Amino acid sequence: MKEWILKTLRGIALANGFGQLAMSQVHILAITKVFEKSIGFYLFFYIIFCLLTGFNAFLLEKRTGIIFFVAINWLTAVAGYVYLHLLRTDIANQETLTLVDVQLSWSLVIVSIVILLINSLAIPFLSWGQAKSS
Repeated sequence: MKEWILKTLRGIALANGFGQLAMSQVHILAITKVFEKSIGFYLFFYIIFCLLTGFNAFLLEKRTGIIFFVAINWLTAVAGYVYLHLLRTDIANQETLTLVDVQLSWSLVIVSIVILLINSLAIPFLSWGQAKSS
């Protein structure tokens, strides 16, 4: 049962990475509506690191790899939060744009951040006993 849950969580992590890449057009449409210059950097960083965490979830053979996995998951979640914060701040400063205009991108990133944070706790917990100590 433990192996099945671990494989399912790893699959969700990989699907999250590919899903963010596939939906990048939605995110790009959202950032073209705002005037913040650095938002594209955080979006790119977020999407690339979502892919990295998805692939890294299958490579947890050593405990140092598990620690790296947790750190990358949290770093990706922070990049997603910064993206959302910049998006929300810029929307608040504009009179013609509302959150409804970028709702799909907003929702996708929030769901993805929740997946990242859950995986950063569950996958290491389930993988720790199988990992080599060095």
